[in-house]
Amino acid sequence: MTKCRFCKREYDETDAAAADGHTTPVVCNARRTCRCQGRPGCYPCGDSFCFCSEH
Repeated sequence: MTKCRFCKREYDETDAAAADGHTTPVVCNARRTCRCQGRPGCYPCGDSFCFCSEH
């Protein structure tokens, strides 16, 4: 198990889907200043100002 540096939850790095969700950056076209830019899907962006499809 590996602890994710973004969401702080543990995930199984041998599980390709889990590893992808914690390591692959999302594609956010909502805004240039969106805080999830370059971060994985597990990043706790929330609904505060992010409108990308991943969050």
